[in-house]
Amino acid sequence: MRQVFDEVLLLCPEVKTGGPEALHQLGYRIARHGGTARMVYYAPHSRIEVDGDILRCHAETSPMPEYFAQYQPRVLRETRLGPETLIVFPEPLSKLAAESNRGYRRAVWWLSLDNALPQNQDLLDADARRALFADPSLIHLYQSDYTRQFLTANGAAQYFPLSDYTDPQFVHRSLVTSEVVPIEARRDVVCFFPNKGAERAARFLAGNAALQHRIDFVPIRDMTKTQVRETLFGARIYIDFGHHPGKDRVPREAAIAGAVVLLHAAGAANCFLDHPLAAAYRFTEDDIASGALHRQVDAILDEPAEHFALQRLYRQAILLEQERFDLEVRNFFFSGV
Repeated sequence: MRQVFDEVLLLCPEVKTGGPEALHQLGYRIARHGGTARMVYYAPHSRIEVDGDILRCHAETSPMPEYFAQYQPRVLRETRLGPETLIVFPEPLSKLAAESNRGYRRAVWWLSLDNALPQNQDLLDADARRALFADPSLIHLYQSDYTRQFLTANGAAQYFPLSDYTDPQFVHRSLVTSEVVPIEARRDVVCFFPNKGAERAARFLAGNAALQHRIDFVPIRDMTKTQVRETLFGARIYIDFGHHPGKDRVPREAAIAGAVVLLHAAGAANCFLDHPLAAAYRFTEDDIASGALHRQVDAILDEPAEHFALQRLYRQAILLEQERFDLEVRNFFFSGV
């Protein structure tokens, strides 16, 4: 294989969330296949400087390389931009990507669709969207089928799949039988993110008196990655009350950790290709109000092993994510011809 681009530059905000993790995964997999990829951090600890066709990244104090050390990030210091340079913009910078045309290649990686729209008010205007997506020189990469549908509906000139994969530390542990407590042997622990769909979560918790089981509700907040992993590997159920702007990581981490997953039916959670779960494991606002979600939680806790078995295909899809991602990376960033 030969690399299609001389150098791939990955613009990455300094936040420790799923999007930046995917950007680090991309840089790591490109490098593993023999390509050249560099992380270009920005805000609040780092800054980018453009001097003609020279791009510099001042990231001496960035915490990102240490936080994502498992992906062995290679940080850009300085490079000369050319026609065979590809800059990958995360979706909040889609407007900048559209306006930047300095003799290099450009791609927008849509990792979180719904979160991108409020940050780019132009995207709320149909004419502005058409102008952006009609640009034949701008490449669009989509992490979720939910986003693919959006790109198709808005007439994107060229778009390609580029997903991501669940943290290998979760996956590797899930494959070691001695380190995984079977769901039937776990306590009645239900995990959720209190800052994702906070109002829905609060309404659900307010109706806890209707539950037949005495449940230990564990909010995932102010935890290290290790603490999140330990918590999910001890849970029976993970409930995601969020709006799913992309194919979120935590539900997949929870599933591979051995919990039964329930998703708020919104965004990418409604796309079977993004989360291959039966409809019974998706809930609506009405399900919270009517008590149907409470009854579903009780039903799962009555027969946890049965519901765990019914989510086998979801876990299997997660186990294959890295292989799929590698195929996508090779197809787009490399050529066998």
